[in-house]
Amino acid sequence: MVIGVITGRGILPLYRVPSNVKICAQYYVNYVLKPLFEEHLPSLYGEDMKKVFFHHDKATSHTADLTTKYLEKAKRETGISYIEKHDIPVKSPDASPLDFFGFGYLKQELSKRRATTFNGIWKVCQEIWSQIDITQIHKVFASWKRRLREISAKNGEHIEHTKAIHRRRIQKI
Repeated sequence: MVIGVITGRGILPLYRVPSNVKICAQYYVNYVLKPLFEEHLPSLYGEDMKKVFFHHDKATSHTADLTTKYLEKAKRETGISYIEKHDIPVKSPDASPLDFFGFGYLKQELSKRRATTFNGIWKVCQEIWSQIDITQIHKVFASWKRRLREISAKNGEHIEHTKAIHRRRIQKI
């Protein structure tokens, strides 16, 4: 399993989760949130940490009391806001930049490569992820705003089937 982070200022390194690990709240806090909030985001945002708004989905490890307590502590110490668990949409793949762009892009690019071992796949994933440029990120966040407005207009329903959200032409055969 891989955990990724996309920010308005670029991507952060992928986290590799060992195959024998279940991501519980303790693991999520210790190996994802702490490095993210204490190392990666400060190096990317510096004095602008109060401008960061943290979004994650409603996975059990993300909504556990331990996680919420850590996010509250991090908010007091860093100023980073987060979506409270009662405000996270239950099914939000249309709303998450990682779901509608990040992991789809990673899988698409990975399928073009010929990695034959787990370590090879990991190496290729890191290479692909690190090559996502800021122009792509800006497009993702512009699309995110459109997506959130569309989700709101649809009262939280899925929007992937909505043509207006995708600004691409389908070629006639």
